[in-house]
Amino acid sequence: MDYTTLAAMIAGSFASLSPQLRVAARKVLERPDDVALMSMRGFASTVGVHPSTMTRLARHFEFDSYKDFQESFQRRLRAHPGDFASRARELQARGVRQSETVLKDVLDAAARNMGESFDANGPEKFTACAEILLKAPRIFCLGRRSCFPVAFYFRYLVSVLRDGVRLLDGLGGTFTDELRELRRDDVVFVVGFEPYSNATVDAIAVANELGCTVISLTDTVVSPIASSPDRTILVRNESPSFFHSVAPALAAVEALAAIMVLRGGAKTLATIAASEKQMQRFSAYWQGAAGGRPSRMEQQR
Repeated sequence: MDYTTLAAMIAGSFASLSPQLRVAARKVLERPDDVALMSMRGFASTVGVHPSTMTRLARHFEFDSYKDFQESFQRRLRAHPGDFASRARELQARGVRQSETVLKDVLDAAARNMGESFDANGPEKFTACAEILLKAPRIFCLGRRSCFPVAFYFRYLVSVLRDGVRLLDGLGGTFTDELRELRRDDVVFVVGFEPYSNATVDAIAVANELGCTVISLTDTVVSPIASSPDRTILVRNESPSFFHSVAPALAAVEALAAIMVLRGGAKTLATIAASEKQMQRFSAYWQGAAGGRPSRMEQQR
């Protein structure tokens, strides 16, 4: 049986399952990659059910064994590990009545991703990377496609607390031109997850050739943009949606910026104060009817 058919069957019979089988069913739909790659006991332990529950779930859908049940998930993984259209079809196979369940699955996955990502890296790695970023003469931020918002947010936050932060955005098709600005003492902060952008991989190759220090925010130690272990922050980005999640990466960026402030001393405080003063000068934020200068519409009345 193919995975899409199985997923539809599980979703369709979800309400009729026993409470323990519902827990197992929700988890196999939420984490199909783990079902394919982990042992039955390992997966059961991870999701908080007894191994026998997984066997009963397989038999409920008329599989002779859990191994046969797992094979449907393994074929899915071999067929399209990064196929967004197939993942979207799998999502639709759960049925429109599953909206509430899908929302809960997305929330649960986001919370689990963030917790596991922070636990995997620990304060030592975040602190070491923050120190490098504080001491760098210049920081270049890089993220393409879905990772661009993460790189942009990092640049936005860090530019408030220190100078010399540049986003490699390739505006107007000038991405390769921007790479010519890299120098040996620069730090490149790169964000990238599978499927990896060719432009990102090529840019990090250039940065490494030039001897730049690279800090990577990525999904695995074998990522083509991963730096040395002490400068690679690993982020789990699985999602029951058709696309990977960027929420854990954004949380990691916030954590890095917070530690930079924590360890930045008086110089960082002065830069933040100057940034805030400039924003106030240009009325960057709306202050409502009680304060601040009137808006253009109010001035025209």
